[in-house]
Amino acid sequence: MVDELAPRFAQRSTWHLSTLAQRSHRLLAAAFAERGRRGYDFRVLASLDEFGDLHQAAVGRHTGLDPSDVTQTVRDLEAAGDVVRRPSTEDRRRMVIAITAVGTRTLTRLDSAIDEAEAALLAPLSEAQRDRFLESLALLAEAHDPR
Repeated sequence: MVDELAPRFAQRSTWHLSTLAQRSHRLLAAAFAERGRRGYDFRVLASLDEFGDLHQAAVGRHTGLDPSDVTQTVRDLEAAGDVVRRPSTEDRRRMVIAITAVGTRTLTRLDSAIDEAEAALLAPLSEAQRDRFLESLALLAEAHDPR
């Protein structure tokens, strides 16, 4: 274990953000894993819940996932009964993906996983500090949004 970090990097906001992001990712991955799921599952289910039935390419756009990751995630979700695929009414060559009732229940469980991870991550902060922190994060995210 490192006793002391060099202030030249350890006192920088980029260092703190990086280490916090790593911790956040570990907490979230563990919470999803406890439910036998992954973050990709959440992203696909949340997008279908938010935007309705989607073609696979649209799922990729709404989730920010690589097409091969979308394909595998949809296969896994379909095998679990969380989504169904059916031919598009506009173009029978294309498949439309829809969330099922089982998928909606899965999404609710995954929302709880995120709540648990966020609570653990933000536990050292008071409610007012959390509000200020989340407001600052939203401002930074918006300012640096590559879209």
